[in-house]
Amino acid sequence: MSRLVLHYTDSTLLMLEQTQTDVLGTYFPLEIDKPFARERMTGPIKEALNTNRLSACLWFGPDYTLFPRALFDPAQLSAYYQLNHGQLASQNHLCFQIIEALDLVFIYSIPVWLYDYTKYELQTPTVGHSIAQQLQYLSAQNPTDRVVLLIETSHFVLITIKDRQLISCTTNEYQQASDILYFLLAQQQKLQLPSVSQLDLFDASQHFDFNSFEALLSQFKDFEHYTCTFYDTPTYQKQILCASSEDL
Repeated sequence: MSRLVLHYTDSTLLMLEQTQTDVLGTYFPLEIDKPFARERMTGPIKEALNTNRLSACLWFGPDYTLFPRALFDPAQLSAYYQLNHGQLASQNHLCFQIIEALDLVFIYSIPVWLYDYTKYELQTPTVGHSIAQQLQYLSAQNPTDRVVLLIETSHFVLITIKDRQLISCTTNEYQQASDILYFLLAQQQKLQLPSVSQLDLFDASQHFDFNSFEALLSQFKDFEHYTCTFYDTPTYQKQILCASSEDL
């Protein structure tokens, strides 16, 4: 049976049906505050479950923090979250994932409605985070030095590896490619990243213009020795979102 992965953001549901050879992605707008929104969302999911096995439910949002696994106490989850994001909003629910390869805990919030829906209607109590998926994928490659950009529709994630250590994982809003480039330049100088590095760019947005971005990148001496690799949206969906724990 094919696998089904549900990936949520605050405005969309991406339904991924994975066969042995391909991944079919279908987007649905989410307007959860409108009448019958949940029923409109449930219909396509139930139809897909007739021929697919639900493999994972994932969420993307900018509200997360990383904490050392050795110091982690689940009873203090709210306190760890508040260090970076303040008091948790009443409509959100806290979750965490352990990233064993990095010896870190990924702490994040998801909407309460999503927590209730996946737990009680889909009988799937765990909602993962797509950035945690990306970190697990990256750590499995054991890179020496690596800069990774994950491009979502209105946010981008910058992950930096130096001397095999994760030194940065941040999410910021952007409006155009130059916003990402200038942030990358600031981080390059702040973190003193190696002048020769691999830059991997994963496009989750479906419409990122990598050629224009690469042309802008070439105008800066700081990046003249960077090697860039672009992963389009279908590749990102297959390699990251549809990867099981065994694959990562």
